[in-house]
Amino acid sequence: MSMIVRIELGVVEIELPDDASVHVLDRDLEERIKEVQRAAFSEACSQIEAGLLKERTCPSCGGVLTVSDVDHRSVVMLAGAVSVPVRRLRCKECKARSAPLAAFLPEARHTLPVTERALRLATELGYAKSSDLLARLTGATVSHEQIRRFALSEATRIGVELERETDELFSCGVCPPGCVERDGQDTVVVAMDGGLVADRATGERFEARVGVVWSGVADVSEGRRTLLGRTAHAGIEDTATFARKMSTLAVKAGMTTAGTTIVIGDGAGWIRRTARDWFPDAVYVLDLYHLKRRISELFSREKDAAWRERVLSECVAGRPHAAVRILRSYDPGPDDRVRQVHRRLINYITVNAEGIRNYTRTDLFGSGSLEKAVDVLVSRRLKCRGMSWLKPGALGILKLKLLRFNNEWDAHWESRFADAA
Repeated sequence: MSMIVRIELGVVEIELPDDASVHVLDRDLEERIKEVQRAAFSEACSQIEAGLLKERTCPSCGGVLTVSDVDHRSVVMLAGAVSVPVRRLRCKECKARSAPLAAFLPEARHTLPVTERALRLATELGYAKSSDLLARLTGATVSHEQIRRFALSEATRIGVELERETDELFSCGVCPPGCVERDGQDTVVVAMDGGLVADRATGERFEARVGVVWSGVADVSEGRRTLLGRTAHAGIEDTATFARKMSTLAVKAGMTTAGTTIVIGDGAGWIRRTARDWFPDAVYVLDLYHLKRRISELFSREKDAAWRERVLSECVAGRPHAAVRILRSYDPGPDDRVRQVHRRLINYITVNAEGIRNYTRTDLFGSGSLEKAVDVLVSRRLKCRGMSWLKPGALGILKLKLLRFNNEWDAHWESRFADAA
């Protein structure tokens, strides 16, 4: 049932000193308008309550409801905190108590616009800085601890659809809605990586895993390109759970009908196993950036440039065993650290031989877009100096950042507003 609320905003009056500037006018006008907003909010709540109190019949026994007392609820809106009077009713017959306006007001004392803006800031800044900046920009006062609780609560609402689609796909064989139909000339790319985050509970580190699926590249402007159909998933979860969700995203992107599926990874064991077990028909490719970095770690001196180029050339040509033969003929010298790097490089190329051989099957060698995703989703917010996380808190921020990365932020909050109506 719709309701019309009419509020007389009146005249905004500001007293300015003789030497006032436009800057003073702007500042004082903002503060005065916030006062008007708070008064208008309180008045609107009063009118809504009056409409709710027209019917004074007890829903339990049909008795007459009377006002027993008035409570005051503090509500934080974008213009600041407002004290809203709430009439509490009591049934004369069954003595039941109720407060109709209480159901209209937010349980957590903060309106959804405040929550949304606080969490938007929290995806980029620490909770304390987000709290301070929110107050400065809007007038809404929310403690850093409350913003943390917002993040934990909101995280439970994010990713639910992907979990449902994944369960239906692997339990019932139901293809997710919106699957793209492709042809034999199309390629679907799946790239996976992870970032280590300091664990406050154990003092060790846990891995936040990130995967990106896309289906092509388009030129945006000179020197700029964009991924087509890009979507990402990020989570703090075991390999099987992560792999199932990445498979679902790949199926939605058209993997089952595309001519080729390519899986790109940095050579980590869990990524190789995921490619083997969950994408058996895909072409697994070792990310060339990580390979170059490993080779350069050993051949960092200028005098070793020729060795570096020889090993890299064999790898790019898809001949990992030839690269290993060259490495075995190289004398790393007596330095234990260099000898260890030498052994690790031989082992790295050996265990990733398939991913190197597949360089001849595609011209897609790198996962720069995935490195960017890990940086945006994990490193910039979860790996700042001196920072450590409990897993639930890290997951909350990770899910919120994923909404922004996938351009789903606005749609998520539109759904939240619709559910709250």
